[in-house]
Amino acid sequence: MPSGLFIILMVCCAIILQAQPNSTSEKGKYPHSRFVGKYQMEAAVIQFAIQNDVLVLVVPGAPIQKLKSIGKNRFKSTVFIDQIFAFEEESGKVTGVVSADGSRTVRGEKISDQSELESISMDSILPLRKSTRHFLFLYGPTDSITVDSIAIEMERSYNKILSDFKLKRIPNVAVRIYPDLTSFHKGINWPNAPDQVLATAFGKDDIRMVSPTNAGPERWMLAYVAPHEFTHCVHLNIDYSPNNPRWLWEGVAQYEAGWFFDPNDLEIIRKKQFPSLADLNNGMEYMLGYVIIEAIKELWGFDTVIRLIKNQGDVEKVLKIEGKVFEEKIYGHIYQKYIKT
Repeated sequence: MPSGLFIILMVCCAIILQAQPNSTSEKGKYPHSRFVGKYQMEAAVIQFAIQNDVLVLVVPGAPIQKLKSIGKNRFKSTVFIDQIFAFEEESGKVTGVVSADGSRTVRGEKISDQSELESISMDSILPLRKSTRHFLFLYGPTDSITVDSIAIEMERSYNKILSDFKLKRIPNVAVRIYPDLTSFHKGINWPNAPDQVLATAFGKDDIRMVSPTNAGPERWMLAYVAPHEFTHCVHLNIDYSPNNPRWLWEGVAQYEAGWFFDPNDLEIIRKKQFPSLADLNNGMEYMLGYVIIEAIKELWGFDTVIRLIKNQGDVEKVLKIEGKVFEEKIYGHIYQKYIKT
């Protein structure tokens, strides 16, 4: 398997907010400005900033997320209702933040009073525009030629994917094509991202990617990544519930992108050591994503996939069967169809 495959996928699918604010307010002018800055959270650095008079969260590789005050030094995500941020103070100075989502709690130490939101300013290097029936492409001179082929592929994906989901149309999607990895990584607020990070979805109407001409040795993945990310946009137009549940979120995108991995290559499948769908992570949600959705389609029809999306993967509500029975049927179908004995 190519190096960095799962790094790009994990980042591509870090979708949080539908749209990004378009201006930054001056720090120090608003009551929440003392929380502005950078915080070291385990292996990642996150930022808090003031935009349009609102405190926002900036996560590397993900769009800006608005926060709502719910008490002294406490804020709630406007997207994930169980995500809470509590800022810590010492002698009147903010020293850290605690993030809790109901399942785990992580503390971050404040390492800077400054925030850097490069994703907004990077639009200045994308002066050219191309409109198609369903997309607006923002790009630079580097992609004056390649944008046409990208547009054709995106329109083809649009028609196929919307047909599968029985939708007539969704709001037009902006596709930002950055000329190189450096500018792309700045455009997703992750300037030190690994080179394997080539594309990401920024909500239901925003996709960002590096130019195919400067994507490096992993450029072949862009053929899959574009429809994968667009599927996330469609998913969010059906139900704005990213990663809920993750196996469905990533599985649908893998299936629509035609990104198939042979289950024969997975020892856990060959040995019938089937993992719970809820526990699929560390790349397994991608490796098994295509065949899981394929199995649902072949066992119950694609309408069931759509209903699962609308009901956040609630199998018992949609199919009237227990989750364990559902998983047994899924894995049994995959094993019977693909495993060579």
